[in-house]
Amino acid sequence: MGDDDNDVKVFRVFCIATADTKSEELLFLSNSVQSNLDIFCNHNPSQSSKIQVTIVDVSASMHKKDATSFKNFSYVTREDVLSCYYEAKHNKQQEESVAKTLPSDRGQAIAVMSKALEIFLKRALDNQLLAGAIGLGGTGGTSLLSNALRSLPVGIPKFIISTVASGHTSPYIGTSDLILFPSVVDICGINSISRVVFSNAGAAVAGMVAGRAFGLGDTLNVTKKMTVGVTMAGITTPCVSAVKERLEKLGFETLIFHATGVGGRAMEDLVRSGAIQAVMDITTTEVADYVVGGLLACDSSRFDAVLEMKVPLVLSVGALDVATFAAKQVPSKYHQRNLLMHNEQVIWSVYLLNLRSMHIFPFLALCINVHLVSSVFLFFFFFLNRGLFTMNESSILIRSVR
Repeated sequence: MGDDDNDVKVFRVFCIATADTKSEELLFLSNSVQSNLDIFCNHNPSQSSKIQVTIVDVSASMHKKDATSFKNFSYVTREDVLSCYYEAKHNKQQEESVAKTLPSDRGQAIAVMSKALEIFLKRALDNQLLAGAIGLGGTGGTSLLSNALRSLPVGIPKFIISTVASGHTSPYIGTSDLILFPSVVDICGINSISRVVFSNAGAAVAGMVAGRAFGLGDTLNVTKKMTVGVTMAGITTPCVSAVKERLEKLGFETLIFHATGVGGRAMEDLVRSGAIQAVMDITTTEVADYVVGGLLACDSSRFDAVLEMKVPLVLSVGALDVATFAAKQVPSKYHQRNLLMHNEQVIWSVYLLNLRSMHIFPFLALCINVHLVSSVFLFFFFFLNRGLFTMNESSILIRSVR
């Protein structure tokens, strides 16, 4: 690819797809991104760097067709991408003797190509070449691309134009800032609809890349303050707002995470990455949903990252007495409980009773006790007023690490 041109630093936006089946769409998208980048860059007075599109082929079919010659663009073949995978899997001498082929099983081939793309992107990022990435695909293509793109750090522009962008998207996005852009129609040629969708997506990613390159800088290094992760839900907002205000007066940065299942996982991923150095887990309602089968559940690994990384922790029971279900899908055994319609589309809240018999407190105790060998816990209980956990009661566990 090359990273300089006459002493001008060249950053790359990767346009990625299976070129054997999506070559027409890939070329149109690449032209859209580059034309928008040129417009943005021409308005930037600095000539010390420029941004160019590079097309990346991730064809995963058993019998690859010859890809279209993409004029005016640098081009990374699927063999180039696969070589990253085999170099990582084998040492250099072994890699030269290994046939760079894909498994005959389509699912396995997609998994291998996705891992190869992840390694390829990481190398580009490490070499300070990667400015952003955008891909397009159907169900298989979205799976292939999303696994790799969501591995990029928060702040790096990352898009997928996808036929499955509307619906259950958590498996594709995870806890990343990956953007799924609905294709509206299937990705099969350029027509009056796809032309508009691809053009808008190209303009969007170009604008984000240009803004980051020429204005925002490195979005992950804008503060040197100690960062505290805090969980929140609507009914714990008064508490969290007060905590946030107090922490910021003390000189901390606060990152607030909506306790929706993915919110807790996002916080814990950032703990593992080192972006968060302390946690106030005020809103643990995700545990209630996990135990009773609610909509916004965590999983069995909840709290593991915070405890394993030994960051300072305040653990509370905010909204732990509330479980959330999809609209009109509240289990019949909860119909006699107090129900609150949060919104008409998806969310109904159920006020729970007897948290011990529901195995909610035992779940919390089990998660924490696993890590007691290396930690000291001090227990404080205080009541601001009489009432439910959701509004007025806090049970705080403070851990000091030896």
